[in-house]
Amino acid sequence: MSVASKIRLATGLVRTLTLRRIANSVRLRVCSLARMRQVCTMPESLSVEPASVCNLHCPECTLGGGRLQRPGQIMSMETFANALQPLAPWLVSCQFFLQGEPTLNPNLCQMIAAAHRRRIFTTVSTNGQTLTPELCNNLVASGLDRLIISVDGTTQEVYERYRVGGSLQAAVSGIANLVEARKAQNRHNPLIEVQFIVFRHNEHQTGQIKHLARQWGADRVVLKSAQIENRANAAEMLPQNPKYSRYRLNADGTIGTKRQFSDNCFRLRSTMVVAANGDVPLCCYDKNCQHNLGNINQTNAETIWKSPEANQLRKQVWCTKNGIDICQNCGG
Repeated sequence: MSVASKIRLATGLVRTLTLRRIANSVRLRVCSLARMRQVCTMPESLSVEPASVCNLHCPECTLGGGRLQRPGQIMSMETFANALQPLAPWLVSCQFFLQGEPTLNPNLCQMIAAAHRRRIFTTVSTNGQTLTPELCNNLVASGLDRLIISVDGTTQEVYERYRVGGSLQAAVSGIANLVEARKAQNRHNPLIEVQFIVFRHNEHQTGQIKHLARQWGADRVVLKSAQIENRANAAEMLPQNPKYSRYRLNADGTIGTKRQFSDNCFRLRSTMVVAANGDVPLCCYDKNCQHNLGNINQTNAETIWKSPEANQLRKQVWCTKNGIDICQNCGG
């Protein structure tokens, strides 16, 4: 990442800081270091799901692979407000993604603007298929700080191996539309980050994507390790270069995560996750809301966060060897 991009990210984060947010973030880290088994601080980050529907069918995605057991829906402004308003005084960042394609929510830019007005750093992750000039103009105007665009191949043949039903040209055109929208509004944000998930079928293009992304106008390229949900074909999907994989391949053909389980998971202290219907899963790996802490349309978000039930679930993770089911495929 260039120095200019680092400065822009740092500036965006500094803008969010208030005494209350600083105090909360320091306190939650002290509690983590002390290995407290009860959360008494507020989250510094909010992750919302604008849509639990998608326009692609990525096989290792829970939704794209047909493994999402929740109904597909679009998050309402009321649900988003119920998540944001009680937590905003403490929030440093807000991520607009979980499952699904965020840009399918017609109120996405309004949601981003609401968080931006509260001086919260905002990030959207998209497959880039719907980045029309109009949407890009609205995203820039909303005050969005960072836009992650997934581009997992430098040719259509390779790209569509994972982004099933997607068009590489549509994603590239979306980046161009965003660059043009920034210029038209004389803004530097959002920072444009191209994300390349590395599989065996595309790892030979990791060098090409860095070069092409700069030509397209992206500010940053991130090579991301893949999360494998279908273990049956894991061996043929994992990249040969181990630095691009979060898994190790065992002698018997099975795979296991390289990362050792942490009995002091920081995400459980720092981030509240809200699904499209208002349910609050334990964390972003609880994609089917199997461990539901409550629903923000029925109970205040702060009450859910500090509830005995929520703390009991966190304690179960921290005090159980290797955690619970959703911890087994966590990339850290």
